[in-house]
Amino acid sequence: MVTRIFYLAALTVFITSCAYTGEIAKVPTNPKKLKVVVLMGQSNMVGYANPRTAWYLTQPLYAPPPKVAEVKSDGYNSSQFYWSGLGFARGNSGEYNAKGPALMAERTAIIKLWRGRVYDNFSRTAKASGKTLEKNDWNTEEWGAPPVNADGHFRSNMGSFLGQKLKEKDLSKRMEAYIESPENKLHPKVVVKLMAKRDEPIAEDIKRVRDIFLKGTKAEDFDTLDEALKPLGRITAENRMAYSKVLKERINLPIPERTHISALGAVAGEPQEGLRQAMTHGPLSLGYTKFASNSGPEYPFGISFERMVDGPVLLIKCAWGGKSLQGDFRPPSLNTRENPTGPYWELSMEHIHKVLADPGKYHPDYDPKVGYELSGLVWFQGWNDAGNEEYGEQLVHFIKDFRKEVKAPNLPVVCGLLGHSSWRQTTFDGAVNSGMLYAAKHPDLKGTVDIVNTVKYYPIELGFQKAVKEAYGEGSEEYKKAEAIIGRATSKDPVHYHGAAKFMYLTGDAMARELANLMSGGEPMIFAEAAEILGEEKE
Repeated sequence: MVTRIFYLAALTVFITSCAYTGEIAKVPTNPKKLKVVVLMGQSNMVGYANPRTAWYLTQPLYAPPPKVAEVKSDGYNSSQFYWSGLGFARGNSGEYNAKGPALMAERTAIIKLWRGRVYDNFSRTAKASGKTLEKNDWNTEEWGAPPVNADGHFRSNMGSFLGQKLKEKDLSKRMEAYIESPENKLHPKVVVKLMAKRDEPIAEDIKRVRDIFLKGTKAEDFDTLDEALKPLGRITAENRMAYSKVLKERINLPIPERTHISALGAVAGEPQEGLRQAMTHGPLSLGYTKFASNSGPEYPFGISFERMVDGPVLLIKCAWGGKSLQGDFRPPSLNTRENPTGPYWELSMEHIHKVLADPGKYHPDYDPKVGYELSGLVWFQGWNDAGNEEYGEQLVHFIKDFRKEVKAPNLPVVCGLLGHSSWRQTTFDGAVNSGMLYAAKHPDLKGTVDIVNTVKYYPIELGFQKAVKEAYGEGSEEYKKAEAIIGRATSKDPVHYHGAAKFMYLTGDAMARELANLMSGGEPMIFAEAAEILGEEKE
């Protein structure tokens, strides 16, 4: 499923328009008043970007070779780019466009059926141990030959067994016919050519992020990192600032001067009981994530936001992986006996109130005579709400309840789209992304909620290593090239945007700029971009 999601993103940023040119002017604020920003979400907000992968920001875009779009097996193979064409095929009719998802749904149902039959007879534990089929465990009269090899084991034979079941339904041929249809304007061969141009619309964003985070850094500067970091040993909450200082010295990654953070959740810090996981606070640096060697949006956000406001800044981050809005973060106004207020809403509010009750504990430059101002909320969540058709309305309730909780009725809010989209035209497809746009347009929120289009930042090319291997072979020069680039550009974490610093820094910087724009009284930037993508009138 994960592989399919990456490949379905093939047209993520090819022709996406660049919404920003140049810097946003500084926000007029009281230079002594503490600016407080809350950042909340699930694993997207937790963050898995290793700073070593910022090396990719010094490189030209990796363009997968055209051959990867031509190689295809007799049946569906998720590691081959050709078959990902089921997800991005696009014609003029809605009937044609609906066939791809329908074929994939049919495939999923067939595999689920036969996997279920196998696992009903043999547990996953038995599968892992290679248990042999017993004489009476498989109804051959009803189901046909069992999925076993010559030794009577099924573990190593499951792939070919499931492939045969798909062929029996003639599914592979129908899938291929759909991709090869003359109606298809986005054949995989076309898509691969377009991919080479996908950074062009965001060239200004990339240049600005390079200037902010890697000013003057060269690719070879990254080669000295491992040796320089050896004396630190394992990176933990205790030495993350020392770690950040080495990175600043070697590759110019900045450390903010006036920004501190208090983080709760999946973060390297002081262990807590129950659902909390951990808590930590201090000057903002790298490492306020589950693994102290990485960063989430909070780091690039803090760097960019500090450049746009006067005075001290305090970030409050509450993030846990695998959490939904409809359940875990469910706001109080949606509380029912069957669906009570989410536990992670309550934990977040408890932590936020704790910090706001004593800001001086979390930022040494807090002046109680001047006080603090809540500057905004940044929300980056949605993976666990895929298919939740009520997401938009629930997000409206969430924002209203949050503002009520912190007594800030017009608090600016910035949401980050899920970046794993398929192409520019489907940026707002899906319950989560369309739900965020719904919330931004809602009469009660309009003008105070903006959205960062992370789709255009998603580095889809970093998911092509297996496809290149399929096309050229593991010993080929083309595969070695892909392996060398992708190996340095990712944190080997494909689920979380490949753990790529390029994506995270672009996203965090955009979040900061959009919040600063709202704070200055500017119109939300997403409406012009959405109108162009959706072909609608500008809001």
